[in-house]
Amino acid sequence: MDEVKFPFPEDDFLASVVEALKMRGDARAIASLIEGQCNFLLWSEDFGISTWRMFVALPVPLFYAMTEEDREATEESIKEVASSFFSSTPGDHFGLVNLAPRIEQANIGWREEALRFVRGEGVTNQGRVRSDNIASKQHLGLLFRSKAEITLFEALTRAQLAVAPLPVFVRIGKSYNRLEPDFIVVYKGLTFVVEVDGDTYHRELPAEADKRLIPLTYEGVEVRRIRASEVGNDKDADVVVRDLIQFMAKRKEAR
Repeated sequence: MDEVKFPFPEDDFLASVVEALKMRGDARAIASLIEGQCNFLLWSEDFGISTWRMFVALPVPLFYAMTEEDREATEESIKEVASSFFSSTPGDHFGLVNLAPRIEQANIGWREEALRFVRGEGVTNQGRVRSDNIASKQHLGLLFRSKAEITLFEALTRAQLAVAPLPVFVRIGKSYNRLEPDFIVVYKGLTFVVEVDGDTYHRELPAEADKRLIPLTYEGVEVRRIRASEVGNDKDADVVVRDLIQFMAKRKEAR
């Protein structure tokens, strides 16, 4: 009996599903497919119909950054989009999507690292506020949402600027507010927010981002917006940072 094969080239299928999720602006589902290990399993064969399931093994930080409701919503979103591609294959059916934490190879010294965590060393809130757009990439022990953010961060540090990526701010008043700008840059006593717009992981409209940052702008913090396409490589990112420094210097002179 011939082995039943998944009806599409797996990488092509995943890329197509991600493109569809981009149209929805579902950054959480996109991050799950890109950062996870995706496997397709033939689950059953009934009446000539092959039913497939997708199992996505996520990095532990990404899996547990989501609530149970987040995970269920992400599974359903991926399933809904993925199922539509099976309309062209009447002999196959897409069943469900399952997200699970991935077992990683143990690092040397993982027990000592765990003890440091228990003592409170290395505990961070960074990248944890927005469960709809989880920071899943790590660089130099810090969390980022996209390669564009990492490239910009490197350019900011090359310019020897004081920068905090994805810091968490809490303000308690009539309501409890937590917000997380992409970057905070401190320049000669002034504080600036730098936001990255316009790539897979930053589907939020500028107006929506501005509303989110109101607690900081009310305190006089200025927002500078940078498109992800402007920091596609180190050279372009250095140009963006030079322009940013000029902008901040003019603001300092005006004070």
